[in-house]
Amino acid sequence: MKKTSQIVPKLCALAIGALLLAPSAWAFRCNSYVIDAGMPKFEVQRKCGQPSNKEQRIDRRIVRIRVPAPAGPNLPPGSQVEIEREVQVQIEEWIYNFGPNQFMQLLVFEDGRLMSVKDIGYGS
Repeated sequence: MKKTSQIVPKLCALAIGALLLAPSAWAFRCNSYVIDAGMPKFEVQRKCGQPSNKEQRIDRRIVRIRVPAPAGPNLPPGSQVEIEREVQVQIEEWIYNFGPNQFMQLLVFEDGRLMSVKDIGYGS
């Protein structure tokens, strides 16, 4: 019984360590640079050059935010309420075509930050 209880924490630690060291699922290499989620557009373009294709749109999203509650007899001081607001998010999709021997990459930016990278098949 004692050996099993010692093995489980060690296996958990190894699994967590492997996940932390694994490359991001949203990363790819462009020239000699790693391009990863969170990078700003200008940095991606500086490292990779102009994409083969760019598309842009505006999405509207509902977000919930907490704000101070209005003063009232039934609310304790410092109370907060949750309200919904509509916000606009600028979406840009860039495609990099690295030729027929490599996968094309679809990059999705939200408000100027890289949110995801996806392989979309071999280039031309």
